[in-house]
Amino acid sequence: MKTKTPWQERTVDQAPGMRLPPSGSGRASLAASIALVLASGPTLAADAAEAGDDAPRERFLYVVATNGDDEARPDMLAIVGADPEKPDRYGEILATRMLPEAGDNVHHWGYSLDQQRLLIPGLFSDRFYVFDIAEDPLKPERIHQEDGLREESGYIAPHTVSPLTGGVALVSMLGADTSSTGPGGLVLIDDETAEFVRHFGPGPDRAPNQGGPEYMYDIALKEGLNRMVTTTWGYPGDVLQPPYSPNGDTVSVWDVEKEEVIQVVNLGEDTGATEADWFHAPDSRYGYTVGTSGGAWLWEDEDGNGRLDFHRVLSDLALPCDMTLSPDDRYLYIANWFGDNVQQYDIREPYQPELVGEAEVPHPCMMRLSPDGERLYVTNAVLSTLDADPEFGPRNDAYGIYLLEVDTAGGGLSHVTGDGSAWADFSRVQTQDATRPMGPHMMLFDPGIAIEAGHH
Repeated sequence: MKTKTPWQERTVDQAPGMRLPPSGSGRASLAASIALVLASGPTLAADAAEAGDDAPRERFLYVVATNGDDEARPDMLAIVGADPEKPDRYGEILATRMLPEAGDNVHHWGYSLDQQRLLIPGLFSDRFYVFDIAEDPLKPERIHQEDGLREESGYIAPHTVSPLTGGVALVSMLGADTSSTGPGGLVLIDDETAEFVRHFGPGPDRAPNQGGPEYMYDIALKEGLNRMVTTTWGYPGDVLQPPYSPNGDTVSVWDVEKEEVIQVVNLGEDTGATEADWFHAPDSRYGYTVGTSGGAWLWEDEDGNGRLDFHRVLSDLALPCDMTLSPDDRYLYIANWFGDNVQQYDIREPYQPELVGEAEVPHPCMMRLSPDGERLYVTNAVLSTLDADPEFGPRNDAYGIYLLEVDTAGGGLSHVTGDGSAWADFSRVQTQDATRPMGPHMMLFDPGIAIEAGHH
């Protein structure tokens, strides 16, 4: 077992399911880490934006995909070629790794910070799988399966996986092992084994004066400002099964060093805030979040007092499933799941996003933008249950990854396939025992595209 850093310190008399405040040395070390981030200059994303044409080119994608139309079968990890200089592999599924268990519903996931391992949770199962890619990134090897997260943390439904320094990853947990399936919270896991290390902030069994988030979904971390925004969606018992009713109406703002919620901001009844991110510029105090109710909000700390103000800047979106920002912070991209389109907004005036590009994609879900901002990859599967639910139909009959070329000068989106068909087809995937549809969800670029702490 490797030596734990202050992020991972835990007192010997700490009862299971409870967390004591970090020791003084732990807080000092974390403060030093944040200071180091501030002193290190531009972020990797800012470096990529400045590099322009010299930004690294993605060679392949890692993609997690649900079992499509058969809950009795497992989900998978796939590798898709993205190097146009290898046309026989471009947009093709190069390899697959089936997960060993059924019932996971792979959703969001992440790298270890050194990009030597892939950390893949099951949203429905609370399991974690660790794949080693250090020896050969094109041949991921499953090295560990962790089944104890629910029992040890008291939380359920692992969602966003955000790597941190010190050999750990921060994971958002949608809910708790309670009758209501709430509250949500955050945990730290070991980035080699995915084992539970400790709670980040309060655990699910909280004293009234401990505060903490009621709901949990996404993580937007800005270490340089010592701030983090976490979003809501709803309790797992309400959003992961019929009638799929988002009931979260708040977002939480954290002091990262203290691991404390310092603001709870109400965005409106059942707004269901989901994806969120800060602007990339290291000194920027702006960010966005979207909600399943059809809104988008700008947050800002223009006066530098450490508190964030939220402003609704878009309405009537068609159930936005994802949002992402260009490396130069000029464009905001939104995937409208119910609208069957991806939209590009010019955000040079962040309070007034201007629609400058749009492309049709069937049931668009998660996006990943290339380091140079010129290629936008879009998947179109959400949850295995939702994708197959006739109440939300007709559902996906065109599973795939759709690749959009981006006009970075003035705005515009166009399909590389010309006819708008999938760039990488997931409607008929050859697995070990059958050819069947698989539902691609979240993508990561190959480890040649460097990441930084807080990546998600």
